[in-house]
Amino acid sequence: MFPWSDITLLIIRGALGLVFDFNFWLILALVGYQYWQMQKRQRQMFGVCNYTLTQQILMAGFYGLIGGIVGSFLLTLVGVKLNQLGLGYIWPVALALMLINMRFLCFAYAGGLVALANVLFGWPEVDVPQVLSLVAVLHITESLLIAISGGYSAMPMIVKKGDGRLVGAFSLQNFWPLPLMILAAVAVPSETVPGGIIKMPEWWPLLPLALEPQAGSTWIYLMAPVVAALGYTDMAIASLPQQRRWQSALNLAVYSIILLALALLSAKYSWLKVFAAILSPVGHELLIQLDNRREMEAPPRFVPPSYGIMVLDTVVDTPAAKVLKPGDIITNLAGLPLSSRDDLAAAISHAPERFSVAFERNGKALHKEFKFKQGERRLGVILVPDGDEQFYAEMTSERYGLIDWIIDKFKKQ
Repeated sequence: MFPWSDITLLIIRGALGLVFDFNFWLILALVGYQYWQMQKRQRQMFGVCNYTLTQQILMAGFYGLIGGIVGSFLLTLVGVKLNQLGLGYIWPVALALMLINMRFLCFAYAGGLVALANVLFGWPEVDVPQVLSLVAVLHITESLLIAISGGYSAMPMIVKKGDGRLVGAFSLQNFWPLPLMILAAVAVPSETVPGGIIKMPEWWPLLPLALEPQAGSTWIYLMAPVVAALGYTDMAIASLPQQRRWQSALNLAVYSIILLALALLSAKYSWLKVFAAILSPVGHELLIQLDNRREMEAPPRFVPPSYGIMVLDTVVDTPAAKVLKPGDIITNLAGLPLSSRDDLAAAISHAPERFSVAFERNGKALHKEFKFKQGERRLGVILVPDGDEQFYAEMTSERYGLIDWIIDKFKKQ
C-alpha cells in the first residue's frame, strides 16, 4: 500500500521549509514587480486598483505553496527523479526560446525539444520519459492553480481591437513561486542501507530509473528541495474572467494528462518517445492558438449596453464588491434611472446612507440594499469604456520576445 500520510507529511514539511529559502523570496519579489507593473497600467486607465499589491503578493505566495505541495506529491507518485532530468540543458534552451517570444519560457517547449533531440540524435543524455513526465506534472499543477486562483489576478483593462473599437477586458495574469520536493536517487552499499526508510509498494515508481547501481549497491531515494516558478497569461474579452480561467484550466489539464500518459507508456514502449516529445511543444502551442482564436474572434462582452450601465469590475472593500459582478447592468440607484457615468455620479451624490440598486445579471432582474462606508461616498464600480478613453492597451502581434524588447528600448533613445 502506498504510504500516503508519510509521503504527504514529508512533502508539506519540505515545502514549508522552502518558504524561508532565499530563492523563494527572490521569485516572490519578481512576482511582486510584475503585479506592480500591472497595477500601474490599471491606475492609468481607471484611477483605481481592484486589489492592493500586498494582497496580490500574499495570494501568489499562498497559492504557490499549495501548488508546490500538489506538484511534489504528483512527482513523487510518478517517480520523477532529478538524476536524468537534464535541467542543465532545458534551462538554456528555454532562455534561448525566450529571445523569440516571452511565452516560450516554458518547459513544454524546451523540455520537448531536449527530449526530441535525445530521441533523434542520442544527445543530450536525458531520460525522455522523466523529462516529459516533469513537463506534464508541472502543467497539471498549473491547471489546478489557474482554476483555484480567484479574481485577485483578473485585472480590468481597456483594449483597442483590430477594428478600432475600445472594449472592456480582463488581463488574467498569475505568477507563483513553487516550493517543490523532487526525488533524487543515491546509490549506497546494500549492507549499509539506513533504517527508518519509508517502504514503498512494489509497483512504485511508475517511472523506473534508467540506470543500474554499481555492483553491491542499491538505490535509495531522497527528497531534494527545488524552488521553481509557474506563470499564466491570458485575456478575457468575450468571456467572464472565471469562465475563461475554467476553460483554460480544463484544456490545459486534458493536454497534460495525455502527455503524462504518453510519457509513462514511452518508458515501456520506446517507439512512443518521439510522439510524446513532439506532443509536448506542438500540443501546447496548438492549445494556445486555438484557445486564443476562439476568444478574440467572438463578440466582445464588456461594451456599453443599450440601457443602463455595465460593470466591468469592482474595487475591493467597497459596497459594490460585496454584491456586483463583472457584466452586471445597473439600471437604477436610489430610485434614479441610470444610462451614463454622469447619471451614476449624480445618483451617488444624492443617495442616502442606505439605498437600493436595481441591476440585471444574465437577464435576471435583481434588487439589493447597499450602504456607504462611514466617511465615504463611493459605490466602487469600474465601468466598461465609453469609447473615448485616452489610456488603453492595443492588441498587437503575438510575437514579442527579448530581442524585440531590446530593439524597442533602442528606438526610444
